Amino acid sequence: MSFETITQQIVYDELTGALSCGVYDDVPFLPEGAPDENFPYVVIGNDTHTPFDNDDCIGTETTLTLHFWSRAQGMQEIKSLMGEAYSILHRASLTKTGYNVVDCLFEFSETFVDVDGRTRHGVQRYRLTVQEI
Repeated sequence: MSFETITQQIVYDELTGALSCGVYDDVPFLPEGAPDENFPYVVIGNDTHTPFDNDDCIGTETTLTLHFWSRAQGMQEIKSLMGEAYSILHRASLTKTGYNVVDCLFEFSETFVDVDGRTRHGVQRYRLTVQEI
């Protein structure tokens, strides 16, 4: 299994069931005019990978972006969800059979109103260091 797949699975497993909304690796189908009941949700988005190899192990340093979506008035719901994710992921002891998750660090977050004027969008990025064992 590739490190891209491993880091995605680690974050998905940690967030699913722990967040108070759905977690996806792709945006769920939302037709134009989708009801507000389909919100909020989180999508595991873009990532980058840099080798983290040495004489003893093979690994990667990955940055992974999370996208939060809400249709609630104001920014309270989106910021609350982002706080939940931060509490779950930042400096957490994450596990995956066959791998050592050295660290998971929060890097940044941003919130804004989407172009439709109704949807709130939050973005967070985390840096994971993972080694094969």
